[in-house]
Amino acid sequence: MMNVNLLTPCLIFSKLARSLSLAKLLQLYVVPIFYAGLIGTSYISGTVVSRIFELDIDETNFVIGTSVFPNSNSLPVSLMMSLAYTLPQLAWDEIPGDSGDNIASRGVLYLIIFQQIDQTLRWSWGVHKLLKWSSDHEDSNNVTEQSSISTMIRENDDDATKLHKFYGHLRYHWDNMLSYMNGPLYSIFFSIIVASIRPLQRQLFEADGFLQNAFTPAVDQMAVVSIPLILLVLGANLYPSESTPLGSHNARRIVLASIISRMFLPALILLPFIAFTVKYLRSSILTDPVFLLVSFLLTTSPPAIQLTQLTQLNEFFEFEIVNVLFWGYAVMTLPMTIIMVTLSLRVLEWANQ
Repeated sequence: MMNVNLLTPCLIFSKLARSLSLAKLLQLYVVPIFYAGLIGTSYISGTVVSRIFELDIDETNFVIGTSVFPNSNSLPVSLMMSLAYTLPQLAWDEIPGDSGDNIASRGVLYLIIFQQIDQTLRWSWGVHKLLKWSSDHEDSNNVTEQSSISTMIRENDDDATKLHKFYGHLRYHWDNMLSYMNGPLYSIFFSIIVASIRPLQRQLFEADGFLQNAFTPAVDQMAVVSIPLILLVLGANLYPSESTPLGSHNARRIVLASIISRMFLPALILLPFIAFTVKYLRSSILTDPVFLLVSFLLTTSPPAIQLTQLTQLNEFFEFEIVNVLFWGYAVMTLPMTIIMVTLSLRVLEWANQ
């Protein structure tokens, strides 16, 4: 919790608020488009592979869930923070004197935007549809609240009815919006504010004043702790708990189908398309080598570790998700990362010819 609510927001603010500008923000429309393409391809991959393996509806939903929700936070952010300072090929020609800090900032920015969109879908579509038994019928708080408001409306006169209806409707949307807010999202919001107010950005990161000498170093020091702690939590989550229930009779097929539909099939479909797009559509952040590397890493990223929380919440294929994460991280991540980094650099050379 400390990492999610304090250290990761500090990392985001330290990287984004320092390097963002209004001009850069206008170029980020490509990220949601890439997200839609990746999720759509992953959904189709999970559906097709599930049919090939002859899985039932719940098993298919599990495979689709592991396919459409890649790790867009801990693993890719850690990789970007390392690669930004070791690969000079990631420098962007449009930024004079592009440095490792700028490269890391752009990589974190692309990943965080992707992660926040993905996070919203995980806790809505994922927890209520994909990673839940199809026979469950749960009563949500929103439905209960709306039902009580409807009861109040029927029991009051016309004027009171309008008032309750109006109040019940702001409140519903306000509570719904706040339910999706979290530390990293607040950090992005304040980073955008700082980037939009140039005098404030200068006081925080350039001027030799109180903010630059007191507040900014404190944020930077907490940001440094975030990556090692992310890796520690990543390793801890891969160890199965003694309370983890036994798997179903199709556990092996489910695990294999999940790995194929998340880390292999989307790559075969999307990577050639991304390469040709970068080669022939030279606009916006498509010319940024960091975006190319991020897109390659996300396409083959293993399933999100947070899926363990969603499956535990619904008691849904808990044994299978532990095995999917073990194979995805302990076995497949290293070779896939090496291949994706090498391949993205080759595509970058080809695109610049």
